[in-house]
Amino acid sequence: MPQHPIFIKYRRDYLHQVTGFSKGYLCRVATGKAPLSRSFVERVCFRLGEPEENLFLTDHFRERPALRGQ
Repeated sequence: MPQHPIFIKYRRDYLHQVTGFSKGYLCRVATGKAPLSRSFVERVCFRLGEPEENLFLTDHFRERPALRGQ
């Protein structure tokens, strides 16, 4: 099962230590069984000191123009 790109760049053990999220929760997010929540994204970005664009937007989303009216 494919993982979200953040879990390729950062190991779950490291994210657990840095963010305080449980390893079980990180596993569910990594495999898509739990959705990426706004609070998850914000905490990970804050704790890693990285903007959301660098951690959560894949090249697929960066290359596609925004759809208007949605």
